[in-house]
Parts: sequence; structure tokens; C-alpha cells
Amino acid sequence: MKKYDDLFKWAANVLIANGYVLVQSPEVVTETPWSTVIRFSTSNHDLYLKQTPPSLFLESKILQFLSTKLHASVPEVVASNEKLNCFLMKDAGISLRKYLKDEFQPELMDQAVKQFSAIQRSTEKFSETLFELGVPDWRLNKLPDVFNELLNQKEFLKKEGLTDQELKLVKGSSQHFSEDCALLAEHQIPATIVQPDFHTNNILFDAKKQKMTFIDLGEIVISHPFISLQNFLDQAITHHGINEQDEIYNKLLDICFESWPEIETKNQLLVIFMLIKKIWPIYSALGHYRLMMSVDLNYFKSYYSDRPNRIAGYLREYLVISGKQ
Repeated sequence: MKKYDDLFKWAANVLIANGYVLVQSPEVVTETPWSTVIRFSTSNHDLYLKQTPPSLFLESKILQFLSTKLHASVPEVVASNEKLNCFLMKDAGISLRKYLKDEFQPELMDQAVKQFSAIQRSTEKFSETLFELGVPDWRLNKLPDVFNELLNQKEFLKKEGLTDQELKLVKGSSQHFSEDCALLAEHQIPATIVQPDFHTNNILFDAKKQKMTFIDLGEIVISHPFISLQNFLDQAITHHGINEQDEIYNKLLDICFESWPEIETKNQLLVIFMLIKKIWPIYSALGHYRLMMSVDLNYFKSYYSDRPNRIAGYLREYLVISGKQ
């Protein structure tokens, strides 16, 4: 496609310079408002080009930092181009979600949570470095301010479907949200990277090597690590048919908790996780707003035409959870 000519040309030049031989034309495999992914098949293996909006292009730097400094299992970046907001990375397998739908193996979900929790812990001392790369500071003492910034966008929120009465209720809940964040902070679990879309579709699995690779890290923030776990469990309910009463659900909780052996008792960790579940709709609204502000808004709304006004939905969910509606 002509609109991708510059991407094709740049990637082909990089691949040829690195000794790769292209065996077929590039293939666009993903097109969304927040990224385009193109497959380049070579005589050796496949490589993928990912292009993002400028404000999300920090992903390339994040991947290289996590890989080189922390030896995290993330995609190997071959080259990047700041002018085109794109980077090339090596193939790392198929979607874990697809693999599990073909053959459900709960132990692989266990491994995913264990390995990602380990990556999170490895980032505890590198918040400042990640801030310098452009990762947002959504630590618990900052999160109420981020929420208030969203609440100040009154006209935007009304266009998203909130009524004046709902806006009043949501604004009134901001103090309760601040109190919940303060309660979480009392437990002193260090802030880490948080992947807002941590789920099995953002994990690649190489069955031959039995290796997992964590992808789509351009939207990470620094915040409470259990937020990623909540998203993983919520998506597991949606896409893998588990529920909160299942043994696997509770085992995934335990596996995550085991990564913080020096922090609290299990009962205290469960209390913390219940607070995370309570504030999670607010976090989801903030993450969704950040994404919307990073892309072409008309394209975004068209893409989600079957699921409009998601921010309003998240905020209403918080009102219900907090007993305000």
C-alpha cells in the first residue's frame, strides 16, 4: 500500500544491510488507531515493523532498556526510526491467547504471571530512568492529580456520555479515590511498571523454546504493580472462561503474591488486591483517556463504534463499586 511506502523502504534497507533476504512482499497484519504492524518474511525468520503515534513511540526505548539493562523477555529491537515513529523487532512466537484457545494449559498462565511479576520487581529501582524515557508517573501519590485532570475535561466527559448529575457524582468521588490511594500507599509496595493491557494476547509464546515474550509496552506507566494483575485476571475471565471461584483464579493471585514475599501476610495482600479492584475502573478510564489523546480521535471513535463511551462506563462502574450510584 502506497501510504506505507516509506516504512517498506526503510525496513527493507535495514534488513538488507543486516544480511536478511526478503522472500515475499511485506504484509500488514495489524492496523489500529494506536499502531500498525507489518510482517517482513525473510529466508531466516520473520521480523515485524511497528509504527505508533509520536506520543507512544517511547516503546522502542522501553524495550531496549528492559532488554539490555534488566534482561527482560521482551521483543528484540533490530532498529528504530524516530522520524517515522517505527521500529523493527524479531519474531517471538504466536499469541499466548491463541495457543491457549487451541489447547488450554493453565500452567502457562501461571508462568505468565510469575514472569511478568519478576519483570515488574526488577524495575522497582529504575523509576527515574523510566520517567526520563517518557513513561508517565502514576504512582499512588500522583494518581489523584491525574484523575482530577480528567475530571476537569467537563465538555469532553459530557461528549463521552456522562450526564451533569453523573459528573457531579464523579467529582464528589474524587476524595474517596484519593483516600483509597492513600490506604494502598500505607502498605508500601514499591511502584513498578504497569502494563495497562497485560493479558494473554500481549504475550507471545514460542512452543519450541517454551519461551514467553511480553509485548505492547508503549503504554506502560509507573504505578502499583497489582493493577496489571487485575487486568490479567479480568481478561482471563473474558477470554478463557475462568471465574473468581475457580482454583486457577486463586492460584494466579497466589503466584503474584509470592513475588512479594517480604511484603505483608497473604490476608493483607488480599486486602490490598481488593482495594486495587475498587480503583481499577478509575485507572482504566485514565488509561483509555491517555490512549484517546495519543491518536486520531475520529479514527479511534470509528474503530470503537461498537463500544462507544467507554470512559463513561468505567466511571459509572466506580460509582457503583464505591456506593455512590
